[in-house]
Amino acid sequence: MNEQKGSGDQGFEEIRILGLDSPDDVVEPGRSVFGGESPGDELPHWTEPPTDVTGGSSSGDPWTGLDDAPRWSDDVPDDHESQQPVGDHDEAAVAAFFDDGPLGSSSSAEFDPPLLPPDEPLPDLTASTASAETRSSPSAGIPVAPLPHLRGGSSMAGSSSGRDLPLAVATGVGLGALALVAFRIGANATLALTTVLLTLAASEFFLAVRRSGYQPASLLGVTAVAALNLGAYWRFEAAIPLILALTVLFTLFWYLTGIDRQAPMLNVSVTLFGVLYVGFLGSFVGLMLSDPNGIGMLLAAVLCTVGYDTGGLFIGRMFGSSPLSAVSPNKTMEGLIGGMAVAFGVAVLVVGRITPFGQDPGDLGTAFVLGIVVALAAPLGDLCESMIKRDLGIKDMGSILPGHGGLMDRFDALLFVLPATYFAARLMDLFAA
Repeated sequence: MNEQKGSGDQGFEEIRILGLDSPDDVVEPGRSVFGGESPGDELPHWTEPPTDVTGGSSSGDPWTGLDDAPRWSDDVPDDHESQQPVGDHDEAAVAAFFDDGPLGSSSSAEFDPPLLPPDEPLPDLTASTASAETRSSPSAGIPVAPLPHLRGGSSMAGSSSGRDLPLAVATGVGLGALALVAFRIGANATLALTTVLLTLAASEFFLAVRRSGYQPASLLGVTAVAALNLGAYWRFEAAIPLILALTVLFTLFWYLTGIDRQAPMLNVSVTLFGVLYVGFLGSFVGLMLSDPNGIGMLLAAVLCTVGYDTGGLFIGRMFGSSPLSAVSPNKTMEGLIGGMAVAFGVAVLVVGRITPFGQDPGDLGTAFVLGIVVALAAPLGDLCESMIKRDLGIKDMGSILPGHGGLMDRFDALLFVLPATYFAARLMDLFAA
């Protein structure tokens, strides 16, 4: 049905009903349905032979229209673009691309703790970038002197360790003076000071494992550490198993109630390990202070441990060359031997004059035994903490002590010396009560 309208009317000129009349256009292969192309622009039929880029037939070699014929890879010159590397695999760039920061720091709810210890310490992006710039600089061939050793092999202050030796000495002297004041006041002041220090050390430990991706019950763990030291002082050895049993139960309830839901088995283990490592070993302070000779025992343990750390520091710095252990590559065998010798010398020369180890004039037998015990226990505590930090991928547990790091970094050896001193005194019957 068609409807014609006048020229003055602005409506449609005609209306066509589709399907009632045959199309005017005939579909031809290779021709555009829109029309308007010149005959030269029409595409060839698919049954026709291909043509080259100039429009001619491809009779003969089909590659004659190209600049280069295909060649085997052996025939390609070395300077061809296909033989060049895609990109420069710079170690610093790769480290920076794949380094997502500390484990567990992302906003994702996925829990991915470091179940296996790293084969190597976490990469130092600053050092990697500096080494890359050094390689690219004209003076890259200049040899660099090896770094000296410090504390059984760790680097000196101002080198890779970044430790400020004068600041570390000042901090150690101030902490020692605070301890001596507490010892002078009495057992209650010493108990209060040691409980505060153990609580801070436990807080450092739980914060360190949280930064590494674990989710321990930190508040419960810190409370248990403080309760162990106080309970050991007020109720003696019978309080320790009771507090540990309550800690196990409340830790399980902590995750059962859903306060922390991720990986409860793993995080319960981490929480209990922190309580045992810091709280149980530290509770021997409370056990020693419960005896009238306890302050003398604790002072002996502290002095011998300070002697080990100081001897390892300076002797390892001056003579250290042989690596001690893979868990702590910066420590040396010379530093270990020097620290053990100084600890033994402090026990015989200094502790031998302090009650109860010097209660018999001229009898250095008990001090001699203590020197041997401390010389064996202190290195084990030092290496065990290095192993834990290597597993967590951190350098220091904390930063509360300027020049030292954290309390755990300063008291790692003392945590093992405390039970060793306690049981050595028990075996030698040095307790007054």
